[in-house]
Amino acid sequence: MLDLLIFDASSMAADWQSASHDGSLVALSLAVAFTSSCAAFYIAQTNRQASSPRHQHLALLCASLVLGLGIWAMHFIGMLAMELHPAVSYNPQWTALSILPGLAAAWLAMWSLQGLRPTNARLVASGCLVGLGIATMHYSGIAAMDLPGHLRFDGPLFLLSLLTGLVFSVAAFALHRRLRTQAPPTRGPWCCAPAALLTAAMASMHYLSMLSLRLEHATVHPAAEPQLMPETLALIVAFVSLLVVVVLGLASTILRYRDLWQAVAIRDARLAAMINTASHGVITINAHGLVQDFNPAAQQIFGYSRDEVLGRNVSMLMPSPLAEQHDAHVQKHTNQPDKPIGAHSREVLGLRKDGRLIPIELTIGKAQTPSGTIFVGYLQDISERKRTDAQLRIAASVFQHVREGVAIVDANHNISEANPAFLRLMEQTRDSCIGKPLEALYEDADLPPDTGKLWKTVATAHYWQDEITLTRRDSSAWVLRLSISPVLNELQRPHHFIAVASDVTERPGLEAQLPHDALHDAATGLPNPQLFMARLGSQLQHSQRKSTFLGVAIVQLCPQASPATQPTAANHDAAMAWLAQWLPQQLRSPDTLARWQDHQLALALPGIQDPAAWLHMTQRLAQTLVEAQQLCQPYGIQSLQLGCSCTLVPLGTAAELVERACADLQPLPASPPPTPANAAQIKENP
Repeated sequence: MLDLLIFDASSMAADWQSASHDGSLVALSLAVAFTSSCAAFYIAQTNRQASSPRHQHLALLCASLVLGLGIWAMHFIGMLAMELHPAVSYNPQWTALSILPGLAAAWLAMWSLQGLRPTNARLVASGCLVGLGIATMHYSGIAAMDLPGHLRFDGPLFLLSLLTGLVFSVAAFALHRRLRTQAPPTRGPWCCAPAALLTAAMASMHYLSMLSLRLEHATVHPAAEPQLMPETLALIVAFVSLLVVVVLGLASTILRYRDLWQAVAIRDARLAAMINTASHGVITINAHGLVQDFNPAAQQIFGYSRDEVLGRNVSMLMPSPLAEQHDAHVQKHTNQPDKPIGAHSREVLGLRKDGRLIPIELTIGKAQTPSGTIFVGYLQDISERKRTDAQLRIAASVFQHVREGVAIVDANHNISEANPAFLRLMEQTRDSCIGKPLEALYEDADLPPDTGKLWKTVATAHYWQDEITLTRRDSSAWVLRLSISPVLNELQRPHHFIAVASDVTERPGLEAQLPHDALHDAATGLPNPQLFMARLGSQLQHSQRKSTFLGVAIVQLCPQASPATQPTAANHDAAMAWLAQWLPQQLRSPDTLARWQDHQLALALPGIQDPAAWLHMTQRLAQTLVEAQQLCQPYGIQSLQLGCSCTLVPLGTAAELVERACADLQPLPASPPPTPANAAQIKENP
């Protein structure tokens, strides 16, 4: 066992011996240290880019082995460079075990550098670990030396060797972190500086320690002839160390390139999936204009299959004269690789396989590859957009010039747009109309429609129409026909409404539009149901404007139950004709009598002022029909039924009035036998 003691220079004995070194072996030790440091930092740098934890662990192990072996090899070659008498021998077991501190320190240091940006504390800890590992390995190796006598170390130099080793180690890792955050072109010659600092840490720790070493009372014994010369052994150690560095470096590089290959494969697969599923056509051509890629969307646009287009000139997809000019444009951009192509899109014409020309929106990109310049075109068939634009222009023209007023109403029932006819019809300006609720335009009407019922009808029936009487600024009355329909989205919910307004004040009446025979019953000469409903609608609007009420009465003829006495068609028409002549004598001039059905007559009774007047009118009408009921029996009519309805009970339309009267049909009471006067009247008017 050797005694390793610390001394100072004042106590140095005369027989103490110091060591000298072989310069060539010292240089070899530094080269081994620098090479292993460069390899370790490179492997650590690429380790952070590994794609899997397994590869990261393998790369970390490789970097640790390279650095730990470099520390040990540098120390061992440095020890072989030492020239000391008597001859030095080494304990094989202790020499082999001395590599462990360097390996452990290297692994801990490399592991601490795995973060994206290690903190200052981790840097200092990593540098201190490597420095302490170098020192532990160094003095473990010295302890493996077999020398007679005692080894002494100069205290100041001993401390200086420890301090320089720690400082250079920390500086190496700090500089490595700084260079790692910079782009490769900006690192320049500084990329090897961390390895140089770490080499300086190893060299200063080793050679300052050896400079402080003294051998006390060395007894010279005859030295055995060594089996290997120190230079030979040093070269073997250096060669083995460098071989291990190369092997581990290659292993790490292989893992790195495997990760890169997988990343490229994943990127290519992702890019292929994006291109093949893109809704836009993608066409790639080379510097000669030959198609290299043709995705499914492009196949659908042009009608060609991929195999029909690949390897052919892209000008086949262009009409003349674009096809003839395209190669010159490609050559121009190929000769100017640094000149970019405008990224903005342009509209061009494409030529389909069937010969049709289609409008296309085209964007072109350019890229430089090892095989030359490539051009990528992104294109979209805009035929549908063009058709839609044309339809929109037509619709906009119709919207602006149509005679009817048209307003677009939003979901909140506010007017968002109105054409000039609508503004002119409603006597509004654009500023006063846009943003205004639609209901506000007819709130001053004589009888505005029920807003809640209006929008409920639009929501359920998808249509609403009514006529509204308004007053112009000159105090004249006019009739507005307003129609509203919804614009539904994909969920069948309205997001806008279309309101169409028309002035129907001066419209020609139904009687002016159709001939007399088309509007009157041939048997009785009375208005038919079509004319009756037209008059009833007009009277309903008039009563609304005048704040009066309108009544409707339905008279139904009930034939006798006995088959022998049932009336013939001729007798039935005769009874209807008699009533058509007799009832108007009992009615007022504004009243309208019409034939409603084969067995029914309809009466429109306008101008009713109040419920009492309506009650008096219905009682008088019932008495008149009771008398007529008896007079109609010679025609095979057994009885009459009467049904009445009136706008005293709120009803919306003329049809609802008639429907309510039909539902109210009730038999009239029987009357006494006809008087002689009545009989004479029947005889005179058979």
